[in-house]
This record gives sequence, structure tokens and C-alpha cells, in this order.
Amino acid sequence: MKTKLFIAVLCASLLIPDKLFAAGLSSGRSVGMGGAYTQIARGVESAFWNPANLGFTKKSEIRLTILSLGVNAGNNSFTLRQYNRYNGSFLTSEDKQTVLNSIPDDGLDFSLDAEVLAFGISRGNLALFLCGRGTSDLLLPKDPIEVLFFGNDLNDTVVFSGSNAEAFASVDLGFSWGRSMWKKDNKEVLVGISTRYIRGLVYQKVNQAEGEIFTLETGINGQGNFLMRSASGGWGYGLDFGLALEYKKNWTFGLSFMNLLNRIKWSKNTEQRVYQVKIDSLLAQDFDVDSMIIEHSYTEAIGPFTTRVPTSMHAGIAYRGERSLFSFDLKQGFRKGMGVTKKLRASLGAEYKLYRWLDLRGGISVGGDKGVTLANGVGFNLGIYHLDIGMAVQRGLWPTSSKGINLAISNGFRF
Repeated sequence: MKTKLFIAVLCASLLIPDKLFAAGLSSGRSVGMGGAYTQIARGVESAFWNPANLGFTKKSEIRLTILSLGVNAGNNSFTLRQYNRYNGSFLTSEDKQTVLNSIPDDGLDFSLDAEVLAFGISRGNLALFLCGRGTSDLLLPKDPIEVLFFGNDLNDTVVFSGSNAEAFASVDLGFSWGRSMWKKDNKEVLVGISTRYIRGLVYQKVNQAEGEIFTLETGINGQGNFLMRSASGGWGYGLDFGLALEYKKNWTFGLSFMNLLNRIKWSKNTEQRVYQVKIDSLLAQDFDVDSMIIEHSYTEAIGPFTTRVPTSMHAGIAYRGERSLFSFDLKQGFRKGMGVTKKLRASLGAEYKLYRWLDLRGGISVGGDKGVTLANGVGFNLGIYHLDIGMAVQRGLWPTSSKGINLAISNGFRF
């Protein structure tokens, strides 16, 4: 008999929507430099990192970005190699313990973020852009997975809570501005802001997920209650603020606050769904989906509600040489939320112009909720056209041995 490794994941995935979009990932250059990009971004990309950088652009320079894409998917427990090895296979007690030891005490966490920059144009110190973005997170507690693998003592009851699932998608129309505020000798101070009109597409969040599992001679039994809030439309706004300092043309320093002000008011098809689930005689070695029965469920309309993305702070330093470039970033959220963590993350990136038409890039990031991330990328400069490709792997050296991957490809023109 075969044991399904991700039983709990498959059940919980019924509560979240299909693939969604998320924020700030569509630059192949930034991904290739490990996210150390606050003081490297120029043109339209400044809007996503530090709008003050728009003040560095010559008044006559035009930059056009078209159809750039970035995706970031990962988890905190398993590599692709482990998944291929264990999923759908017969698991010995040793295998089950190995799988269980891979899951942290705070649970099994999955995330999916993405961004599509459909169009962006900048002229001098002004920029306009249109992008689709979103994010999704799923957290499953460890205790129910352990019970499925090993069971518990007869007539013993395990109470579980702590599950969380949240996802949203939106389309943003944004305008950014930056300019010099003070200049003396070889020092210059710049300031910038970005404003965004946000059209919310979909939102879902599990507000309550709790239950209990108890063991009888016939197998594992249990019950659970799930409460989910959802909407399929809304609108809102966002405001970002940035500062930058240039010293001797080679050094730049910056500080930005992304989502300093923001909110989305969800008002279309706002609903609350309630699921009451019963598990009857479930055995890990002979799992049958039919043994999980949704005993009762209903949906009721609710009034409009508001969500906000936590503010995050970016601090960056960059040095530009004749053929090389180095950058260092610190990033931290003011509170934990969708796509944002309170854990400090540090990133170091480098770029070297091997030929006039070819740039090589690399970077490393530590901290945050992604662990150690190694990145690399290339850039092709073909006259007025440029193409940038970047890849970063999380908690590993190669995609199959890592626990997450970030891919991005971007392109545009500079006149």
C-alpha cells in the first residue's frame, strides 16, 4: 500500500484559490543580484525599490519596459529531490520520521508570489507603470501530520490549531516621481514618492481552522471547523516614499518605505464560508479521500471589509566602478503579513561587465523567511534593447536540492 506524503496539503489546498500574482519580483537584474537592488534600480524599476532614484535619470532619457515576469515559489521543509523520493511511495517508519523531522515545530509553510509588469515607461524623473501582482501563503501545523504517520495512543485526543491560509491578487496602475532636493560639491540628496491605484481581483483568508483528532481501534477519527472570508473585487491605493544620497558619483545610499500608506476595500461578492469536517476511521497506510466527509457547509453574504499590506523598510548602499558594481541591502517589515516578514534580511550583490553587451551577476541573501538564498543572472545589452534573466535558489545550491526558487525575466528599451 502506498502512503501519500502531502495528505494534509491536498486537503487544505481546497481552501485557497488557484495561482495568483505578488509584488516586486519581475526584474531579472534584481533577482540575479540576490535582491540587493535598492540603490541599483533606475527608470521604471525605481518605483518598486526606491522612487528617489528617478532623480538620477537625465531629463531627456526615456526607458520603456514591456512584459516582464517574475515568480517565487517555496516551502520551509522539503526539497524537490525529497518530494520525488517520498511522494507516492511506500514509507517505512524510518522514512516517516525523516519526513517529519524535516518539518519545523511551527509547521509546514508554503508560499507562492509572482508579478507581471505589463507596461512601464519613464522620462527623466517621472515614471508610469501597469502591473499585476499577488501572493499566497499556507501554513499547516505539524501535529496532525505526525498523527497521520504514527497515530497516537488509543482513546487519546490531539487538539490542533494554528493553520493559516491567505491569498490575494490585484492590478496596480502607478505613478512615480523623484528629484534632487539639495546639492553641494560632490554630494546630492534626492527624494521620491510612488502612488498606486489598486484594483483588487480576488481575496481569500482562513480566519479560523481548529479541530481535534482521536484514536480508536478502528482508526483515526476527528472533526474540524473552518471559517473563510473571501471577495472577488475591490479597490484601493498605495503610497511609497524614498530618500537617496549620492557621494562622488560612485557611491549611493538610500532608504525607502514601501506601502507606507495602503489599503484595499473589498466590496464585490464578499462572503463568509463555514465548513464542518468529520474524519472517520482514517489510516495513513490506506488513505481514502471518501473517508473525509464535509458534514455541513454554508455561505453567507457579509459587508465590505478592508485589508492592508504591512509597511517594509529598504536600506541600500551601492558602489559603481568602471566595469563592476557592488550593492548591499537590508530589508525588514514593520509587522508580519502577506509577502512581508518582521525578520531582518540582508543581501549582497555584484555585477561585472564582461563585454560591452554582456553583464554577469551574482548575489547572496540571508535572514528573513527564505533562509540563505544564492542568486545568479545575466544581462544582454543589444544597442537600445536590454534583456535580463535571473535565478535564485533558497536553502540550497541547486533547484532540485533547494526548498524554493525565484525566476525572473525582464526586458526593455532605453533611448
